[in-house]
Amino acid sequence: MHSFNKKIFVGTLFCLVLFAAQASAHFMWLNVHDYTPKTDQAAQFTVGWGHAFYNPVGDILSGRETLDGLYLTDPMGKTIEAKPLNDFQYESASPLAQGTYLAVVKRKEGFSTKTVDGYKHQSKKGLKNVISSKYLGMYGKAVINVGEPVNTQAAMQSLDLPFEIIPLADPSTLKAGGYFRFKLLYQGKPIAADIKATYAGFSYGGAWAYSTRTDKQGIGEVKILESGIWVLYANHKAPYPNPKEADEYSYTTSLTFEVR
Repeated sequence: MHSFNKKIFVGTLFCLVLFAAQASAHFMWLNVHDYTPKTDQAAQFTVGWGHAFYNPVGDILSGRETLDGLYLTDPMGKTIEAKPLNDFQYESASPLAQGTYLAVVKRKEGFSTKTVDGYKHQSKKGLKNVISSKYLGMYGKAVINVGEPVNTQAAMQSLDLPFEIIPLADPSTLKAGGYFRFKLLYQGKPIAADIKATYAGFSYGGAWAYSTRTDKQGIGEVKILESGIWVLYANHKAPYPNPKEADEYSYTTSLTFEVR
């Protein structure tokens, strides 16, 4: 193979490997059965899991043992636990009164190490033929408006998650053609990072409808192209302090809501 053609081949192979790695990155989100339920009804939802958000819900995470928390916060900031209905569906432990609620899901943090023999849920220590290793954290929130909007500031509260998207306006006020403003926090501090957004039905192949980047104050905005169920997604990576255990931190966060 000529040197020039070899460089093209190696470069093309590198791009394909890079694209495959990016395309296979998983994240987590919440699918709410009804984002605007009537008063005195329980909220129901599933945990979305995959690398693409599409209609109706994409893949569903069925392993409850991998979750570290699944709950709602009411308009006053009090916690309402969620209970499993089956292997993949959940329901608020009590009916919801009028107001704005946040549903929250947290996956157990931990190591994920890729080896030539596949993925291992542990650090690099004691493993051979390691390709890469990450310490993962995954979080998801959803905004639920019960009855007529009241105390819409509840949608804008921080829940002190390690990585979190905070609305700067209640999604119930949004209309197609407008802009949704938000703030991104990492370990409680504003961060500049890439944001992807899409709505259910936009793509069945993993494409995103909109991309943007937050500024140094963590502020960003997404244009609402259509009404429907939207998801915002961010991924932040940082070097892991002990390279003998892992190469990097990798945190993902998502926010789902409905625009009518």
